[in-house]
Amino acid sequence: MKLHFQRHGKQFFFFTLCVQGRRPLLSRLVDEATRPALTEAGKKVPEMLKALHGLNPALTASDFVVMPDHVHFLLMVDYDSDPGFNPLIFVHAFQEETERMITTGGAPPSILRNARPCKGRGESPPDPSRPYGGSGARPEPGRGSGARPPSFAPLWDPDFWLDLSFSSHQLRAIRTYIRNNPARAIWKRDHPDLFLRHSGLKHRVLDPSLPWSGCGDLTLLASPFLFPVRLTRRIPVSEQESAISEIIEKAVHGMIPVSGFLSPAEKEVLRRLQLTPHARWIKSVAHGLPPRFDPTVEDSRHLATGRELILSSFPAEVPMFPVNRENCEHMNARIVALCAAAAE
Repeated sequence: MKLHFQRHGKQFFFFTLCVQGRRPLLSRLVDEATRPALTEAGKKVPEMLKALHGLNPALTASDFVVMPDHVHFLLMVDYDSDPGFNPLIFVHAFQEETERMITTGGAPPSILRNARPCKGRGESPPDPSRPYGGSGARPEPGRGSGARPPSFAPLWDPDFWLDLSFSSHQLRAIRTYIRNNPARAIWKRDHPDLFLRHSGLKHRVLDPSLPWSGCGDLTLLASPFLFPVRLTRRIPVSEQESAISEIIEKAVHGMIPVSGFLSPAEKEVLRRLQLTPHARWIKSVAHGLPPRFDPTVEDSRHLATGRELILSSFPAEVPMFPVNRENCEHMNARIVALCAAAAE
């Protein structure tokens, strides 16, 4: 695994670590609470995250959430202070130390071990003379010097997710994702059927030659009052106000708009639909829904109340980004055909 990023200035890394077997060992979800209630084991994770700045002043755990079976955290790294920081080595050291703390009830380390990444996973072997983080100090006697990889068997899954943030927009999205993760998990727990990804959908309004998949209230497809929404990005939103108001008026009276909601005017329609208590809609996407499809915060909220169906006519192998013009044109044509079939 090679990571391509600038080794200077501040960089943000978004980590997701899962408990092996997805066992709910770290916390429990509490209705109406903004954070899960931590178990004794789970309390060791924020304890370790809060200790990071003392272990290495170049590191700041700016946002995190400890879910029952996984952890999300955003790590800010000041590469001007520590140009040798390796995020792949860090995550192995973090897993090893939290596992030790949970198993023994111990405190955070005074330094992090210079754990080697697993074979084939890291960028390059670390310098054994440098502990993790590049502080220049040597590992404590008996604490390990990178001669062996850590053992993950008792607690953490050896695989993990690592994303880089390259813009302020991405950073805001990651922070929103972390903040709303407990609410999303509660919605999914309380409405499991609405969050299942259904593959190979068959319905009279769907073209049987296409690989339809969906997530949400499939009964929306049975409505004879589906209508397509296509508002151009070539005209400012303010000049499309009458068209937007007409769409919302139809939704208020029980009709179901179907759209990709991609242009600025279409996004404004979606915003107003979400504010309209009884409106329902179908959101088509110009890519395939992967098995591990994770709806956005707003989509999750409205999936949970049965107001939305997310639908795709593309294979799961079609990447979510970038959404190209050709896919959008195919999607729009399929939306029009779908609505026409519903009205027959």
